[in-house]
Formats: sequence, structure tokens, C-alpha cells
Amino acid sequence: MTDNHLGETMQNTNLPDIIELQDICTSYDGGKTFIIRNMNLLIEDIPDKGEFVVVLGKSGCGKTTVLKYIAGLMNPYSGRVLIHGRDRSNSVPISMVFQEPSALEHYTVLKNIMLPMLYRHVPEREAAERAMNMIKAVGLEGHEHKYAKFGKLSGGQLQRVVIARSLIANPGIILMDEPNRGLDNDTALQIDLLVANLWQQLQSTVILVTHNIEQAVFLGTKIYIMGGKPASVVKEYDVDLPFPRNRETRRTAQFLQLKNTVEDFMFSI
Repeated sequence: MTDNHLGETMQNTNLPDIIELQDICTSYDGGKTFIIRNMNLLIEDIPDKGEFVVVLGKSGCGKTTVLKYIAGLMNPYSGRVLIHGRDRSNSVPISMVFQEPSALEHYTVLKNIMLPMLYRHVPEREAAERAMNMIKAVGLEGHEHKYAKFGKLSGGQLQRVVIARSLIANPGIILMDEPNRGLDNDTALQIDLLVANLWQQLQSTVILVTHNIEQAVFLGTKIYIMGGKPASVVKEYDVDLPFPRNRETRRTAQFLQLKNTVEDFMFSI
């Protein structure tokens, strides 16, 4: 475990930059008051591995807003969002998994997961084959012809559809906004195990925002804590837990020590 203070979070190395937030500010009244102020964050590319970055913070601190800035769904009041060293452009391939299942309920599971391929003009037969491989990977085999809606699938199954759809094109950047929200503990853990396994295979850059400390420590390679009013990044932790991560990971002394350390810091802010 490496514990870094605020001033160290923007240290640049020779690794390629993936995402950089420069002095990001959020204000909804023309700059009279700020929700987020002068937030800086640098995420670099780790060759042949990728990075699983967790932005951890209490509810209402602006975590989801930051994710939307990176996705290009919103623009900050001031500051810059750089992707691969350039200002954010909608041409950059980024996938996002939202808090609530966002599967299209008038399409089957198979069609939902095929969509990114079809948008890229991949032939339908090839798209279907790749979608079936992803369906097997996320444990939905046998459900591919069901409509992706409640009543036909559970909440956990619907979130698996969304995760599979987000990952099928193997985007370089994947954004996740509390994907376990509203799920029971067992289902939430299954989703975490699935995400950890798929990330290892894809070696992409994943950014997860959450207020769940256990989830942050279990999944992350780095944890950035948002805090303060107005909010910014106030702490960084390197997570040295080995991969693959499984249920036993959460019982190790190393996991519990880091969880308790992060929890103590969160309680203090």
C-alpha cells in the first residue's frame, strides 16, 4: 500500500497519458459557489496491464459529475479534460456503465450486446458470434433471446447485459458509475468478480466511481479520494493486492489493513 498526499497526485512519468483533468471546477450559479474546485487528476497507461482507477467519495461530492465530464456528457464550468493529451472529443471511444441498468428493453439480450458492433458496421453474423462469446463470458448463456427488461431478467442480469455491451468493442476507456447500486450483497459481489476478471482480460483503463470502500479496495489498482467543500482530490492510495482477485482476497490481512486505513481517512474528512 502506498499512501500519497494531494500534492503528489499529478506527478507525471514517461508513461503515456490517458486522462488528465486540469483545474476542473463545477458551478451552477455562474461561479458564485462551487461544488468542485480546482480538481486535478492524471491517469497514465500501464503497458500490458491497464489501470483500474477508483474515485471514492461520500454521496453528493460530485463523483458522477466528474465521470460525465470525462465521457463528454457534460462540460465543466472551467478547466480542461484531456484524453490522450488532447481536449475531449466525442470521437474518442469511451464506454460507460450507469448506476441504473440501461439495457434497451425492446431488444433481446443478444441484440443489446450486438449494438456496438452493428454501429461500427461489423457484419451481423460476426457481431452475433462476438456477442454470444461475451454472453458466455458474463454468465448469461441461455438468456440471449429474452428481452432485456425486469420480469424477464433480474437486476443483476440486466447489469451484466450493460457490462457486456460496454466491453464488447474493447474500448480503451471504460467508465463505471456505481454499477452495483441497488443490488443485494451476493449479486453485487458477483458483479465485482465479473468486472475484475474481464478487466484483466481486456487490459483497458477503467474508472469506477463509488462510495463503497470495500468495493474500491477490492477492484482498484489506484484509489483517489474526493473530499472537501468544494470537492477535489485529497488523497491517493496505490493498491498492491495481487491479481486475480476473488472472494478470499477480501479476507486477507492486506485487504483488511488497507480497507481500515481508507475508512479511517474517509471518516476524518
